[in-house]
Amino acid sequence: MKKLLKRCGCLLIASALLLNLTGCKDKTEGQKSAVTPTPSVQGAKDYSDEDTKANRGDLVVTIGNNKVYFNEAMLYIQFMKAQYESYFGDQIWSYNLGDNTTFEDKAKEEVLNLITQTKIILDKSSGYNVALSEEEEAAVQEKAANYFDGITEEDKEKYGFTEDLVRKFYRENAIYQKVYDAVTMDVDTDVSDEEAKQITVDQILIKTTVQKNGVDEPMTEAEKKTAYNRAAALLKDAKKTLDFKKFAEANTEDTGVEYTFGKGDMVKEFENAAFDLKTGELSAVVESKYGYHIIYCVNDFDKDATLEKKEKIIEDRQNELFKKLYDQWSNNYKVEVKEKAWTKLILRNEESDTQDATVSPTVSNEPTATP
Repeated sequence: MKKLLKRCGCLLIASALLLNLTGCKDKTEGQKSAVTPTPSVQGAKDYSDEDTKANRGDLVVTIGNNKVYFNEAMLYIQFMKAQYESYFGDQIWSYNLGDNTTFEDKAKEEVLNLITQTKIILDKSSGYNVALSEEEEAAVQEKAANYFDGITEEDKEKYGFTEDLVRKFYRENAIYQKVYDAVTMDVDTDVSDEEAKQITVDQILIKTTVQKNGVDEPMTEAEKKTAYNRAAALLKDAKKTLDFKKFAEANTEDTGVEYTFGKGDMVKEFENAAFDLKTGELSAVVESKYGYHIIYCVNDFDKDATLEKKEKIIEDRQNELFKKLYDQWSNNYKVEVKEKAWTKLILRNEESDTQDATVSPTVSNEPTATP
């Protein structure tokens, strides 16, 4: 659980604050679509200091010349709060991740990173001649109106949320997406079948480890011999069965039976044996650090999974390129967090949890969320 936020947090924020805001881009394999400069929409009202000057709240963070006030920061917080709680429930924020850090503390750091990145990328957007088309601006207006209508009157008053602020929020994320597309449009989209190849197997695992005090420890040689004999007996029976998956589900000591993967995803012994099989073939008993495996090849070239892997490889190339450029940009920005105002940004339910936030935020140079 303590690894959950670190491994899933960025993904959730990405899907919540970018993909849901701007819409998923078309991922047609091999397609390189130029970003055509589009004229700014006439009459599209931009959020300004005058719009909510009376209730925007305290200054929370400055990013170069950009100033982010309480109401804007809280809009990011509230949007993410709804996403996280839909996965984990509203008690997740006080969960202790260790080192005197709660789930809330870490999540707030991720929000700060995203706000920082958005403002820096917006500053750089002029260099890529990107602007929203009339259709894109209309989508921003519609999404903003729908989201604003869903905010309670109490929260609008409490946090200083206005429809102009929500439109700004959606518009900036849409421009973020367009800058990302412009930066990464020339990334190599050629991925070979060999590089992306995915296979699907079913397996039976007979473990050669035992849990002692919550830690997996190796079996004795005598115990390993017993485990091997069991695996060997199961292999004989497996050769006779007409439904290996059902047989595996009844006999495996692993948590799952079916696995789809590519080169470099599994332990070497298991992976090599699996990739040597053709569809419908059964392996001998294979030993790894986890135990003894019996592997049945369901598909020696999973076309759908391979296509998904190709898309993932292209996305990784895009993200790597974008991160390198973002790192250069961010090095020229000073980020200053107003600690007193920062502590007022709260994710937990105040009526059920009165814990004070005590961890100072840190800003990462790595883009928190890329499309």
